[in-house]
Amino acid sequence: MNRQSLHIFAKREAYLLILASMFMGLFVSLTFQGLLENTANSTLLDRLVIILGELAILLPPIIILKQRRVDLIQVLPLKAVSTITIIMAVVFVIGVIGLVSVFEVIMVPFFPVPEFLSQLELELSKGTFLEILILLIAGSLVAPVVEEFLFRGILQQSLFYRYGSLLPAMVVPTVIFALFHVAYLFYFPAFLELITLALMLAWLMAKTGNLIIPIMVHGLFNLSSFSALFGSDIEEISTLSELGLPWIIISIILTIVGWLYFKNMSISMLDEVYLIPPLQDKEQ
Repeated sequence: MNRQSLHIFAKREAYLLILASMFMGLFVSLTFQGLLENTANSTLLDRLVIILGELAILLPPIIILKQRRVDLIQVLPLKAVSTITIIMAVVFVIGVIGLVSVFEVIMVPFFPVPEFLSQLELELSKGTFLEILILLIAGSLVAPVVEEFLFRGILQQSLFYRYGSLLPAMVVPTVIFALFHVAYLFYFPAFLELITLALMLAWLMAKTGNLIIPIMVHGLFNLSSFSALFGSDIEEISTLSELGLPWIIISIILTIVGWLYFKNMSISMLDEVYLIPPLQDKEQ
């Protein structure tokens, strides 16, 4: 799909909308988790609640856009991208995923994984095929679509076109994105990975002008995390030699190739950008 126009929110409204969406997702998740705590098949229901909580994040923007008589598609940045750009985005994220594994091997001896994160990973790795499948769908499909729509779609685009500068449009959503994943803020290596991922997604969004690219990259990144969760534990690999020199070299090469490709792209900008008027203006 190729759209050359975009509707954005005023900065204050964009912030309030993000806050309302985050609150809605948290409220729905905690409410249903409390209600289902002592029920049968609690693991399955808990993972369905993850999807429900993510989808609840979309309620505030859907309601607001309906009030403003603006179609959802009108706020989605979907500038045309070439097939090679999609391929290079995949190459880039595969390289970054490889370097993340190298980073973790280096950092784990100095920063042991906290007990609460180990316990969380252990709980997530257990379950029936259906429970694991639901978790994969939640983390690799639903979460990337919802979160990229919110942070790289609504917020980044609103800040970029209102400030006229890429720096705040990348930094502010990155900070809020990190706060949204609060559990990882208490483990330094995970925090750095989170910030790096958010900045990479923001950069790809700015370069391509198409929300599908950060959604795809986010999904692949999460999928790799789940693959590691259900596969070998990173703590079992204690040295770079165990990780393998070919893996390290290939990861570096893929990252550099992807980075150079997008570095040489100009920042994507649309000429037709419309400010969504406040509700009172629509009613007058």
